[in-house]
Amino acid sequence: MESIEAIIQQQQLAGKLFGGFFGLEVEQHRVLTNGKLSRHPYPAAFSSRRHNPYLKTDFCDNMFELVAPPVQGATAAVQNLKYLQQIVNDHLAADERIWPLSIMAPLSADDLTFATTFNTRQWMADYHDYLGAKYGIARELMAGVHVNFSLHRDLIAALFAASGQSDLAAFKNHLYFRLAQGFVAHRWLFTYLFGASPVLANPLKGMPDNLAFPVRSLRSSDFGYTNFPSETITYSSLGAQLDQLKRFVAEGKFYSLHEFYGPVRLKSRGANLDDLIAHGTERLEFRAFDLDPLSRAGISNDTLNFLEVFLAYWLVADQEADLTEADEKNQAVALQHPHQEFDWTKERGLALLEDLDAFVAKYGAPKEYQAALLFARRRLEDPRLTIGGQLIDKADPDGGLLSYGLKIANSHHDWYKSMAYPLQSTIATYPAPAQELIKAAIELGIKAKVTQNSFALILGDHQEQYAANQAFDLTNGAKQTVLAAFPEQVNYTDQVDQVQV
Repeated sequence: MESIEAIIQQQQLAGKLFGGFFGLEVEQHRVLTNGKLSRHPYPAAFSSRRHNPYLKTDFCDNMFELVAPPVQGATAAVQNLKYLQQIVNDHLAADERIWPLSIMAPLSADDLTFATTFNTRQWMADYHDYLGAKYGIARELMAGVHVNFSLHRDLIAALFAASGQSDLAAFKNHLYFRLAQGFVAHRWLFTYLFGASPVLANPLKGMPDNLAFPVRSLRSSDFGYTNFPSETITYSSLGAQLDQLKRFVAEGKFYSLHEFYGPVRLKSRGANLDDLIAHGTERLEFRAFDLDPLSRAGISNDTLNFLEVFLAYWLVADQEADLTEADEKNQAVALQHPHQEFDWTKERGLALLEDLDAFVAKYGAPKEYQAALLFARRRLEDPRLTIGGQLIDKADPDGGLLSYGLKIANSHHDWYKSMAYPLQSTIATYPAPAQELIKAAIELGIKAKVTQNSFALILGDHQEQYAANQAFDLTNGAKQTVLAAFPEQVNYTDQVDQVQV
Protein backbone atom coordinates (compact mmCIF):
# COMPACT_ATOMS: atom_id res chain seq x y z
CA MET A 1 0.00 0.00 0.00
CA GLU A 2 1.17 3.48 -0.83
CA SER A 3 1.55 5.84 2.08
CA ILE A 4 -1.62 7.45 3.35
CA GLU A 5 -0.08 10.83 2.60
CA ALA A 6 0.48 9.89 -1.06
CA ILE A 7 -3.07 8.59 -1.44
CA ILE A 8 -4.54 11.77 0.06
CA GLN A 9 -2.49 13.94 -2.26
CA GLN A 10 -3.20 11.89 -5.39
CA GLN A 11 -6.95 11.74 -4.77
CA GLN A 12 -7.23 15.28 -3.41
CA LEU A 13 -8.68 14.12 -0.12
CA ALA A 14 -7.20 16.88 2.04
CA GLY A 15 -10.65 18.33 2.75
CA LYS A 16 -11.81 15.01 4.18
CA LEU A 17 -8.99 15.00 6.74
CA PHE A 18 -10.81 17.71 8.68
CA GLY A 19 -14.31 16.38 8.07
CA GLY A 20 -14.63 14.05 11.04
CA PHE A 21 -17.78 13.46 13.07
CA PHE A 22 -18.20 14.03 16.80
CA GLY A 23 -20.81 12.64 19.16
CA LEU A 24 -20.57 13.90 22.74
CA GLU A 25 -21.63 12.30 26.01
CA VAL A 26 -21.44 14.47 29.11
CA GLU A 27 -21.94 13.53 32.76
CA GLN A 28 -23.11 16.32 35.05
CA HIS A 29 -24.66 16.36 38.51
CA ARG A 30 -27.79 18.09 39.68
CA VAL A 31 -26.88 19.88 42.89
CA LEU A 32 -28.70 22.25 45.21
CA THR A 33 -27.77 25.90 45.29
CA ASN A 34 -25.51 25.18 48.27
CA GLY A 35 -23.55 22.53 46.36
CA LYS A 36 -25.06 19.49 48.06
CA LEU A 37 -26.47 16.61 46.05
CA SER A 38 -29.97 17.26 44.82
CA ARG A 39 -32.59 14.97 46.27
CA HIS A 40 -35.22 15.99 43.74
CA PRO A 41 -36.41 13.08 41.59
CA TYR A 42 -35.45 12.74 37.97
CA PRO A 43 -37.59 15.21 35.96
CA ALA A 44 -41.00 13.68 35.30
CA ALA A 45 -41.20 15.44 31.92
CA PHE A 46 -38.48 13.18 30.54
CA SER A 47 -39.37 9.76 29.22
CA SER A 48 -37.80 6.40 29.88
CA ARG A 49 -34.06 6.59 30.49
CA ARG A 50 -33.91 3.02 29.25
CA HIS A 51 -34.98 4.07 25.77
CA ASN A 52 -34.33 7.82 25.45
CA PRO A 53 -31.31 8.24 23.14
CA TYR A 54 -30.52 11.72 24.51
CA LEU A 55 -31.43 12.03 28.19
CA LYS A 56 -30.18 9.43 30.66
CA THR A 57 -28.67 9.12 34.11
CA ASP A 58 -25.43 7.50 35.17
CA PHE A 59 -24.45 6.15 38.60
CA CYS A 60 -27.23 7.91 40.49
CA ASP A 61 -30.42 9.70 39.52
CA ASN A 62 -29.01 13.19 40.07
CA MET A 63 -26.14 12.44 37.64
CA PHE A 64 -27.30 13.32 34.15
CA GLU A 65 -25.81 11.60 31.12
CA LEU A 66 -26.57 13.70 28.06
CA VAL A 67 -25.93 12.05 24.70
CA ALA A 68 -25.58 14.38 21.72
CA PRO A 69 -25.80 12.52 18.37
CA PRO A 70 -22.87 12.57 15.93
CA VAL A 71 -22.50 15.53 13.60
CA GLN A 72 -19.71 16.84 11.43
CA GLY A 73 -17.33 19.25 13.07
CA ALA A 74 -16.70 20.59 16.57
CA THR A 75 -19.01 23.60 16.34
CA ALA A 76 -22.11 21.57 15.49
CA ALA A 77 -21.21 18.92 18.09
CA VAL A 78 -20.93 21.44 20.92
CA GLN A 79 -24.16 23.08 19.76
CA ASN A 80 -25.96 19.73 19.88
CA LEU A 81 -24.83 19.30 23.46
CA LYS A 82 -26.04 22.78 24.35
CA TYR A 83 -29.52 21.90 23.03
CA LEU A 84 -29.75 19.13 25.57
CA GLN A 85 -28.35 21.27 28.38
CA GLN A 86 -30.89 23.96 27.61
CA ILE A 87 -33.68 21.39 27.83
CA VAL A 88 -32.31 20.05 31.12
CA ASN A 89 -32.06 23.52 32.61
CA ASP A 90 -35.71 24.16 31.73
CA HIS A 91 -36.72 21.27 33.99
CA LEU A 92 -34.56 21.89 37.04
CA ALA A 93 -36.21 22.65 40.35
CA ALA A 94 -35.91 26.25 41.53
CA ASP A 95 -33.12 25.34 43.96
CA GLU A 96 -31.20 23.10 41.53
CA ARG A 97 -28.17 23.81 39.38
CA ILE A 98 -25.84 21.77 37.16
CA TRP A 99 -22.43 21.31 38.79
CA PRO A 100 -19.75 22.33 36.23
CA LEU A 101 -16.74 20.41 37.57
CA SER A 102 -15.62 16.79 37.28
CA ILE A 103 -14.91 16.62 41.02
CA MET A 104 -17.93 17.03 43.25
CA ALA A 105 -18.24 19.64 45.95
CA PRO A 106 -17.64 18.40 49.53
CA LEU A 107 -20.31 15.86 50.44
CA SER A 108 -21.33 14.69 53.88
CA ALA A 109 -21.45 11.03 54.82
CA ASP A 110 -25.23 11.31 54.50
CA ASP A 111 -24.87 12.68 50.96
CA LEU A 112 -22.58 9.81 49.96
CA THR A 113 -24.97 7.27 51.47
CA PHE A 114 -27.85 8.88 49.62
CA ALA A 115 -25.94 8.73 46.33
CA THR A 116 -25.45 5.02 46.91
CA THR A 117 -29.20 4.37 46.91
CA PHE A 118 -30.45 7.19 44.65
CA ASN A 119 -30.80 4.95 41.61
CA THR A 120 -34.16 4.04 40.13
CA ARG A 121 -32.68 2.36 37.04
CA GLN A 122 -33.65 -1.08 38.34
CA TRP A 123 -32.39 -2.81 35.20
CA MET A 124 -28.92 -1.55 36.19
CA ALA A 125 -29.21 -2.24 39.92
CA ASP A 126 -26.75 -5.15 40.08
CA TYR A 127 -24.12 -3.33 38.02
CA HIS A 128 -24.63 -0.15 40.05
CA ASP A 129 -24.08 -2.00 43.33
CA TYR A 130 -21.07 -3.83 41.93
CA LEU A 131 -19.35 -0.60 40.83
CA GLY A 132 -20.04 1.14 44.13
CA ALA A 133 -18.61 -1.75 46.14
CA LYS A 134 -15.53 -2.19 43.93
CA TYR A 135 -14.49 1.40 43.18
CA GLY A 136 -16.17 3.39 45.96
CA ILE A 137 -18.99 5.90 45.71
CA ALA A 138 -16.81 9.03 45.43
CA ARG A 139 -14.96 7.61 42.42
CA GLU A 140 -18.23 6.71 40.69
CA LEU A 141 -19.47 10.27 41.18
CA MET A 142 -16.63 11.70 39.10
CA ALA A 143 -18.01 13.28 35.95
CA GLY A 144 -16.50 13.96 32.55
CA VAL A 145 -16.99 14.08 28.81
CA HIS A 146 -16.80 11.13 26.44
CA VAL A 147 -15.89 12.20 22.93
CA ASN A 148 -16.95 9.85 20.13
CA PHE A 149 -15.06 10.46 16.91
CA SER A 150 -15.18 8.92 13.45
CA LEU A 151 -13.20 9.69 10.32
CA HIS A 152 -15.08 10.83 7.21
CA ARG A 153 -16.47 7.73 5.50
CA ASP A 154 -15.28 8.89 2.08
CA LEU A 155 -11.73 9.09 3.45
CA ILE A 156 -11.89 5.55 4.85
CA ALA A 157 -13.40 4.23 1.62
CA ALA A 158 -10.67 5.83 -0.50
CA LEU A 159 -7.88 4.55 1.73
CA PHE A 160 -9.37 1.05 1.73
CA ALA A 161 -9.75 1.00 -2.05
CA ALA A 162 -6.11 2.04 -2.45
CA SER A 163 -4.87 -0.50 0.09
CA GLY A 164 -5.52 -3.55 -2.04
CA GLN A 165 -6.93 -5.32 1.02
CA SER A 166 -10.15 -7.34 0.94
CA ASP A 167 -11.29 -7.22 4.59
CA LEU A 168 -12.84 -3.81 5.32
CA ALA A 169 -13.50 -4.63 8.99
CA ALA A 170 -9.87 -5.56 9.62
CA PHE A 171 -8.71 -2.46 7.73
CA LYS A 172 -10.87 -0.13 9.83
CA ASN A 173 -9.77 -1.84 13.05
CA HIS A 174 -6.11 -1.39 12.09
CA LEU A 175 -6.63 2.26 11.16
CA TYR A 176 -8.56 3.21 14.29
CA PHE A 177 -6.34 1.25 16.65
CA ARG A 178 -3.31 3.17 15.32
CA LEU A 179 -5.14 6.38 16.21
CA ALA A 180 -5.95 5.01 19.66
CA GLN A 181 -2.30 4.14 20.22
CA GLY A 182 -1.25 7.63 19.13
CA PHE A 183 -3.63 9.19 21.64
CA VAL A 184 -2.49 6.91 24.48
CA ALA A 185 1.16 7.72 23.73
CA HIS A 186 0.41 11.44 23.92
CA ARG A 187 -2.25 11.38 26.60
CA TRP A 188 0.08 13.31 28.87
CA LEU A 189 -0.26 16.31 26.53
CA PHE A 190 -4.06 16.20 26.59
CA THR A 191 -3.99 15.90 30.37
CA TYR A 192 -1.64 18.90 30.55
CA LEU A 193 -3.76 21.06 28.25
CA PHE A 194 -7.26 20.09 29.35
CA GLY A 195 -6.98 18.55 32.83
CA ALA A 196 -9.46 20.20 35.17
CA SER A 197 -9.88 18.24 38.40
CA PRO A 198 -7.24 19.79 40.68
CA VAL A 199 -8.67 19.24 44.16
CA LEU A 200 -10.16 16.48 46.23
CA ALA A 201 -13.32 17.08 48.19
CA ASN A 202 -14.32 13.47 48.91
CA PRO A 203 -11.68 10.76 49.64
CA LEU A 204 -11.25 8.14 46.94
CA LYS A 205 -10.89 4.43 47.58
CA GLY A 206 -7.28 3.32 47.20
CA MET A 207 -5.80 6.82 47.12
CA PRO A 208 -2.62 7.37 49.20
CA ASP A 209 -2.85 9.71 52.18
CA ASN A 210 0.28 11.64 51.22
CA LEU A 211 -0.89 12.87 47.81
CA ALA A 212 -0.17 16.60 47.57
CA PHE A 213 -2.90 18.91 46.27
CA PRO A 214 -3.64 20.74 44.06
CA VAL A 215 -2.96 18.48 41.10
CA ARG A 216 -3.66 18.96 37.42
CA SER A 217 -6.24 16.22 36.93
CA LEU A 218 -7.12 13.74 39.65
CA ARG A 219 -9.68 12.15 37.33
CA SER A 220 -6.99 11.46 34.71
CA SER A 221 -4.62 9.88 37.23
CA ASP A 222 -4.38 6.28 38.41
CA PHE A 223 -6.65 7.25 41.30
CA GLY A 224 -9.41 8.67 39.14
CA TYR A 225 -11.65 7.44 36.35
CA THR A 226 -9.75 4.31 35.46
CA ASN A 227 -9.43 0.62 36.20
CA PHE A 228 -7.20 -0.51 39.02
CA PRO A 229 -3.49 -0.72 38.08
CA SER A 230 -3.61 -4.52 38.34
CA GLU A 231 -6.43 -4.56 35.76
CA THR A 232 -5.02 -2.08 33.23
CA ILE A 233 -5.84 -3.05 29.65
CA THR A 234 -3.00 -3.08 27.13
CA TYR A 235 -2.76 -1.01 23.94
CA SER A 236 0.27 -2.92 22.63
CA SER A 237 -1.83 -4.50 19.87
CA LEU A 238 -5.50 -4.94 19.08
CA GLY A 239 -5.25 -8.71 19.34
CA ALA A 240 -3.67 -8.52 22.78
CA GLN A 241 -6.29 -6.03 23.96
CA LEU A 242 -9.21 -8.14 22.76
CA ASP A 243 -7.75 -11.30 24.32
CA GLN A 244 -7.26 -9.52 27.63
CA LEU A 245 -10.78 -8.08 27.64
CA LYS A 246 -12.31 -11.48 26.88
CA ARG A 247 -10.25 -13.08 29.65
CA PHE A 248 -11.12 -10.44 32.26
CA VAL A 249 -14.86 -10.80 31.58
CA ALA A 250 -14.67 -14.60 31.56
CA GLU A 251 -12.72 -14.64 34.84
CA GLY A 252 -15.07 -12.17 36.50
CA LYS A 253 -12.45 -9.42 36.90
CA PHE A 254 -14.76 -7.19 34.84
CA TYR A 255 -18.52 -7.26 35.22
CA SER A 256 -18.80 -6.75 31.47
CA LEU A 257 -17.05 -4.90 28.67
CA HIS A 258 -18.61 -1.70 30.04
CA GLU A 259 -16.08 -1.85 32.88
CA PHE A 260 -13.19 -1.17 30.53
CA TYR A 261 -12.26 2.37 31.66
CA GLY A 262 -9.32 2.91 29.35
CA PRO A 263 -8.64 6.39 27.93
CA VAL A 264 -9.98 5.40 24.51
CA ARG A 265 -12.14 2.50 23.30
CA LEU A 266 -12.90 1.10 19.87
CA LYS A 267 -16.65 1.00 19.26
CA SER A 268 -18.56 -0.99 16.67
CA ARG A 269 -22.22 -1.28 15.73
CA GLY A 270 -22.93 -3.74 18.50
CA ALA A 271 -21.83 -4.14 22.09
CA ASN A 272 -19.61 -7.19 21.84
CA LEU A 273 -16.12 -7.93 20.57
CA ASP A 274 -17.31 -10.39 17.93
CA ASP A 275 -19.18 -7.53 16.27
CA LEU A 276 -16.03 -5.44 16.31
CA ILE A 277 -14.14 -8.17 14.51
CA ALA A 278 -16.97 -8.88 12.06
CA HIS A 279 -17.92 -5.30 11.11
CA GLY A 280 -14.97 -3.21 12.20
CA THR A 281 -14.61 -0.05 14.26
CA GLU A 282 -17.23 2.62 13.65
CA ARG A 283 -15.82 5.22 16.02
CA LEU A 284 -13.36 5.89 18.81
CA GLU A 285 -14.65 6.81 22.26
CA PHE A 286 -12.23 9.09 24.12
CA ARG A 287 -12.97 8.93 27.85
CA ALA A 288 -10.09 10.99 29.23
CA PHE A 289 -11.59 14.51 29.20
CA ASP A 290 -12.52 16.36 32.39
CA LEU A 291 -15.47 18.73 32.38
CA ASP A 292 -14.31 22.16 31.27
CA PRO A 293 -16.03 24.77 33.48
CA LEU A 294 -14.79 27.53 31.17
CA SER A 295 -17.15 26.22 28.48
CA ARG A 296 -20.92 26.26 28.94
CA ALA A 297 -21.13 22.91 27.20
CA GLY A 298 -18.48 21.29 29.42
CA ILE A 299 -16.08 20.98 26.49
CA SER A 300 -14.91 23.60 24.01
CA ASN A 301 -14.64 23.81 20.24
CA ASP A 302 -10.89 24.34 20.65
CA THR A 303 -10.50 21.07 22.57
CA LEU A 304 -12.32 19.07 19.89
CA ASN A 305 -10.49 20.82 17.05
CA PHE A 306 -7.13 20.12 18.68
CA LEU A 307 -8.09 16.47 19.06
CA GLU A 308 -9.11 16.25 15.40
CA VAL A 309 -5.89 17.92 14.20
CA PHE A 310 -3.85 15.49 16.25
CA LEU A 311 -5.76 12.47 14.94
CA ALA A 312 -5.53 13.66 11.32
CA TYR A 313 -1.80 14.21 11.74
CA TRP A 314 -1.32 10.79 13.31
CA LEU A 315 -3.35 9.16 10.54
CA VAL A 316 -1.02 10.59 7.92
CA ALA A 317 2.22 10.27 9.91
CA ASP A 318 4.24 7.17 9.08
CA GLN A 319 5.35 6.36 12.60
CA GLU A 320 4.63 3.96 15.39
CA ALA A 321 3.34 5.16 18.73
CA ASP A 322 5.92 4.96 21.50
CA LEU A 323 3.94 3.48 24.37
CA THR A 324 7.02 3.18 26.58
CA GLU A 325 6.13 4.61 29.98
CA ALA A 326 3.01 6.22 28.48
CA ASP A 327 1.01 5.60 31.66
CA GLU A 328 3.86 6.85 33.84
CA LYS A 329 4.19 10.07 31.84
CA ASN A 330 0.46 10.73 32.08
CA GLN A 331 0.48 10.00 35.80
CA ALA A 332 3.32 12.46 36.40
CA VAL A 333 1.58 15.23 34.47
CA ALA A 334 -1.82 14.50 36.04
CA LEU A 335 -0.49 14.74 39.61
CA GLN A 336 1.71 17.79 38.99
CA HIS A 337 0.80 21.19 40.45
CA PRO A 338 -1.24 23.01 37.74
CA HIS A 339 1.11 26.00 37.77
CA GLN A 340 4.16 23.82 37.11
CA GLU A 341 5.47 22.15 33.98
CA PHE A 342 8.15 19.54 33.37
CA ASP A 343 10.93 20.53 30.97
CA TRP A 344 10.22 17.45 28.87
CA THR A 345 6.50 18.34 28.67
CA LYS A 346 7.27 21.74 27.23
CA GLU A 347 10.02 20.50 24.91
CA ARG A 348 8.06 17.55 23.49
CA GLY A 349 4.79 19.46 23.39
CA LEU A 350 6.21 22.41 21.46
CA ALA A 351 8.03 20.05 19.08
CA LEU A 352 4.75 18.27 18.33
CA LEU A 353 3.03 21.62 17.81
CA GLU A 354 5.65 22.56 15.24
CA ASP A 355 4.74 19.39 13.35
CA LEU A 356 1.01 20.12 13.71
CA ASP A 357 1.46 23.70 12.51
CA ALA A 358 3.27 22.45 9.41
CA PHE A 359 0.61 19.80 8.91
CA VAL A 360 -2.37 22.21 8.94
CA ALA A 361 -0.49 24.59 6.63
CA LYS A 362 0.32 21.80 4.19
CA TYR A 363 -3.25 20.51 4.02
CA GLY A 364 -5.00 23.86 4.16
CA ALA A 365 -6.91 23.27 7.37
CA PRO A 366 -9.62 25.83 8.18
CA LYS A 367 -8.73 28.70 10.53
CA GLU A 368 -10.44 27.19 13.58
CA TYR A 369 -7.86 24.40 13.63
CA GLN A 370 -5.03 26.91 13.52
CA ALA A 371 -6.69 28.77 16.41
CA ALA A 372 -6.82 25.56 18.45
CA LEU A 373 -3.09 25.07 17.96
CA LEU A 374 -2.43 28.65 19.03
CA PHE A 375 -4.36 28.07 22.26
CA ALA A 376 -2.35 24.92 22.90
CA ARG A 377 0.95 26.74 22.27
CA ARG A 378 0.09 29.48 24.73
CA ARG A 379 -0.77 26.90 27.37
CA LEU A 380 2.49 25.04 26.80
CA GLU A 381 4.42 28.26 27.17
CA ASP A 382 2.59 29.16 30.40
CA PRO A 383 0.95 26.45 32.57
CA ARG A 384 -1.12 29.10 34.37
CA LEU A 385 -3.17 29.39 31.16
CA THR A 386 -4.19 25.73 31.20
CA ILE A 387 -7.67 24.95 32.49
CA GLY A 388 -6.26 23.47 35.68
CA GLY A 389 -3.94 26.46 36.10
CA GLN A 390 -6.85 28.87 35.80
CA LEU A 391 -8.99 26.90 38.25
CA ILE A 392 -6.41 27.09 41.01
CA ASP A 393 -6.48 30.86 40.81
CA LYS A 394 -10.21 30.65 41.62
CA ALA A 395 -9.85 28.43 44.69
CA ASP A 396 -11.39 29.25 48.07
CA PRO A 397 -9.08 30.07 50.99
CA ASP A 398 -9.22 26.41 52.05
CA GLY A 399 -8.12 25.32 48.57
CA GLY A 400 -11.53 24.06 47.48
CA LEU A 401 -13.66 25.15 44.53
CA LEU A 402 -17.13 25.28 46.07
CA SER A 403 -17.63 29.04 45.63
CA TYR A 404 -16.26 29.03 42.10
CA GLY A 405 -18.28 25.98 41.12
CA LEU A 406 -21.51 27.53 42.35
CA LYS A 407 -20.69 30.83 40.65
CA ILE A 408 -20.19 29.08 37.31
CA ALA A 409 -23.24 26.87 37.86
CA ASN A 410 -25.42 29.94 38.42
CA SER A 411 -23.90 31.74 35.44
CA HIS A 412 -24.54 28.79 33.10
CA HIS A 413 -28.05 28.35 34.46
CA ASP A 414 -28.94 32.01 33.91
CA TRP A 415 -27.52 31.93 30.38
CA TYR A 416 -29.59 28.92 29.35
CA LYS A 417 -32.68 30.38 31.00
CA SER A 418 -32.25 33.59 28.99
CA MET A 419 -32.72 31.82 25.65
CA ALA A 420 -35.55 33.43 23.71
CA TYR A 421 -36.38 30.21 21.85
CA PRO A 422 -36.96 26.61 22.97
CA LEU A 423 -33.77 25.52 21.20
CA GLN A 424 -30.64 27.46 20.36
CA SER A 425 -29.25 29.19 17.39
CA THR A 426 -28.50 26.38 14.94
CA ILE A 427 -32.18 26.09 14.09
CA ALA A 428 -33.15 29.61 15.11
CA THR A 429 -34.51 30.04 11.59
CA TYR A 430 -37.21 27.54 12.52
CA PRO A 431 -40.47 29.06 13.76
CA ALA A 432 -41.06 28.62 17.49
CA PRO A 433 -43.78 25.91 17.02
CA ALA A 434 -41.35 23.66 15.14
CA GLN A 435 -38.74 24.17 17.85
CA GLU A 436 -41.32 23.32 20.53
CA LEU A 437 -42.18 20.11 18.69
CA ILE A 438 -38.54 19.03 18.41
CA LYS A 439 -37.93 19.82 22.06
CA ALA A 440 -40.95 17.74 23.10
CA ALA A 441 -39.75 14.85 20.94
CA ILE A 442 -36.33 14.87 22.61
CA GLU A 443 -37.93 14.85 26.06
CA LEU A 444 -40.06 11.87 25.00
CA GLY A 445 -37.08 9.96 23.65
CA ILE A 446 -38.01 10.32 19.98
CA LYS A 447 -35.10 10.96 17.62
CA ALA A 448 -35.07 14.23 15.74
CA LYS A 449 -33.13 14.67 12.50
CA VAL A 450 -33.02 18.32 11.44
CA THR A 451 -32.14 19.80 8.05
CA GLN A 452 -32.35 23.40 6.90
CA ASN A 453 -36.02 23.36 5.92
CA SER A 454 -37.46 20.15 7.34
CA PHE A 455 -37.12 17.64 10.13
CA ALA A 456 -37.99 14.03 10.81
CA LEU A 457 -39.13 12.45 14.08
CA ILE A 458 -38.24 8.79 14.45
CA LEU A 459 -39.24 6.11 16.96
CA GLY A 460 -38.18 2.60 16.05
CA ASP A 461 -39.29 1.99 12.46
CA HIS A 462 -41.90 4.77 12.62
CA GLN A 463 -40.88 8.05 10.97
CA GLU A 464 -42.80 11.28 10.45
CA GLN A 465 -41.56 14.05 8.17
CA TYR A 466 -42.38 17.74 8.68
CA ALA A 467 -41.66 21.03 6.98
CA ALA A 468 -40.13 23.52 9.38
CA ASN A 469 -42.57 26.26 8.43
CA GLN A 470 -45.77 24.23 8.33
CA ALA A 471 -48.63 25.08 10.66
CA PHE A 472 -48.73 23.02 13.85
CA ASP A 473 -51.75 22.80 16.13
CA LEU A 474 -50.22 23.06 19.59
CA THR A 475 -53.46 23.93 21.37
CA ASN A 476 -52.93 21.04 23.80
CA GLY A 477 -49.18 21.52 23.94
CA ALA A 478 -46.30 20.25 21.83
CA LYS A 479 -45.96 17.04 23.85
CA GLN A 480 -49.55 15.98 23.16
CA THR A 481 -49.06 16.72 19.47
CA VAL A 482 -46.02 14.43 19.37
CA LEU A 483 -47.81 11.70 21.32
CA ALA A 484 -50.75 11.86 18.92
CA ALA A 485 -48.32 11.13 16.07
CA PHE A 486 -46.48 8.44 18.07
CA PRO A 487 -49.04 6.72 20.33
CA GLU A 488 -46.70 3.73 20.71
CA GLN A 489 -44.36 5.89 22.80
CA VAL A 490 -46.34 4.89 25.93
CA ASN A 491 -44.84 1.39 25.57
CA TYR A 492 -41.32 2.70 26.06
CA THR A 493 -41.02 2.53 29.85
CA ASP A 494 -38.45 1.73 32.53
CA GLN A 495 -40.31 -1.27 33.90
CA VAL A 496 -37.87 -4.12 34.42
CA ASP A 497 -40.49 -6.79 33.86
CA GLN A 498 -41.42 -5.36 30.48
CA VAL A 499 -40.18 -6.90 27.28
CA GLN A 500 -37.87 -4.44 25.55
CA VAL A 501 -39.54 -2.71 22.62
